[in-house]
Amino acid sequence: MDHGIPAANIGETDLVALAETDPEAAREIARLVNLMNRGEESDDECLRLCRLLFDAGSARASEHLLRRNLSFYHGHVLYIELFGTAKQDEFDAAIEAFKSQFEVELILEAENDFLVLTFHTAGSPQRSDAFTLLSSPCTVQFGYIEQDTIQAHVLLYDPDRMVRKADECLLLFFTAGVWEVVNPIGR
Repeated sequence: MDHGIPAANIGETDLVALAETDPEAAREIARLVNLMNRGEESDDECLRLCRLLFDAGSARASEHLLRRNLSFYHGHVLYIELFGTAKQDEFDAAIEAFKSQFEVELILEAENDFLVLTFHTAGSPQRSDAFTLLSSPCTVQFGYIEQDTIQAHVLLYDPDRMVRKADECLLLFFTAGVWEVVNPIGR
């Protein structure tokens, strides 16, 4: 097989408890996790694992596993069937809030993955707060990578440099409808 993820994270799914109510599902989940941990699963097996987790009541684990591997396993149809567009809607709202909060225009550079997008800005009005960096042209990568956190990595736009100074990077989390600095990267 030419692909596979290194491990299947099934979150807090309790296979022992599941085995008491649905031993067949528990065995199949364990088998599929074992395949994924070895990188030997097919696309259908990964999608089956996500479906089984969902059906077993582990919707959070199912959603996160499927979201992080959606493009690789061609799981868009299953994702929409099981989870609808809630995460996409949250992600889109977070990007709109970023534009509004920081008064920046975002120009799409790349669709890196499902719910991972990279934009660039021309800068915003001059700032003197924790977001001063946004006054300059920046690259902003938004990602809904963690289970419940939308983040933005902001870097001073300078395609000729790979290394950044501490004041040329920010990590932001979208919390309660507002973008907040988690910590300046590298500080």
